[in-house]
Amino acid sequence: MKRKFTLLMLFILISNFIVYGQADDKRLKEITSQLKKEGEGWIKSGALGLDLAQLTLINPKVGGGQDKLAFGAISTLSADYKKGKLSWENLASWQMAVQRLGDKDNPFTKNIDLFRLGTKAGYQLKDKLYGAILGTFETLLLKTYDDQSLSSSPNNKLQANFLSPATLTLSPGLDYKYSDHLSIFLSPASYKAIMVMDDDIAKLGVHGNPWTSETDFENIKNEFGANLRAAYNNTINKNLTVASNLSLYYDYLSENQGMDYVDVIFINNFGYEFMKGLSLNLLIDTRWDKDIKSITGYDNNNEPILEDNKWMITESLFIKYTRFF
Repeated sequence: MKRKFTLLMLFILISNFIVYGQADDKRLKEITSQLKKEGEGWIKSGALGLDLAQLTLINPKVGGGQDKLAFGAISTLSADYKKGKLSWENLASWQMAVQRLGDKDNPFTKNIDLFRLGTKAGYQLKDKLYGAILGTFETLLLKTYDDQSLSSSPNNKLQANFLSPATLTLSPGLDYKYSDHLSIFLSPASYKAIMVMDDDIAKLGVHGNPWTSETDFENIKNEFGANLRAAYNNTINKNLTVASNLSLYYDYLSENQGMDYVDVIFINNFGYEFMKGLSLNLLIDTRWDKDIKSITGYDNNNEPILEDNKWMITESLFIKYTRFF
């Protein structure tokens, strides 16, 4: 029953996202002007960042290195709606990068794979205060094995896959929009589900699902607690933009209590537009979750060393193309 409920909530969340047709710059200015005049309508945008690295060595000298093929992408779609006292913000993003070193028969290994969906609907109660409901979903899309490769072998085992793990959050609360740049959302009664739907992955006990042993585990961890989110977006000058999002979640039902058990997600994106539509971006994703284990290294048998109580940090530098629709 818990699986059916969680998957139903996931379907409702995903169904909120719609892809729209493209408009030219002139039409964009007309839309923006109309929005400022009437204070309502849709603003939609899409962005794509690509990374490609290729190196081929023919008959290299000893110690000269090895072939390399690497590619990655970060893509986002957003659709924000405003009509009267009603507002609705939607965002979908996927960050992916893989590489292959050496011979073409070697497997590709994963650098990053993160898929996110988010939606927030609000109704204005006072000048800057909205009653709102926030929904987020996060998972990965590609199979990953414990040696970080994307394909199986006799020496590795499946470690992660789509919906294994995944996190779903549904949070009704109050959204205080201090300005066009800063908003703070608080939900004192928020539902969070940590899902690991593949039994072979769930029995590993590394993704935060309830686990005692390889034969005694659950696929879904249900949490009920408080959710605080702060978002800041601003253009410092004509070319430099900053987007920061901080999320704090505290589970009332956890056996362990204290500040160490506050889940933290802090994402910062700094962009510098050097050409119309093209920007150089620095993305820093910082996380803390005591329920999730981190890979801190590898032992002499090339087995991953897993530890908890570690900050998990991802940094990426990429060129991004942004287009409004």
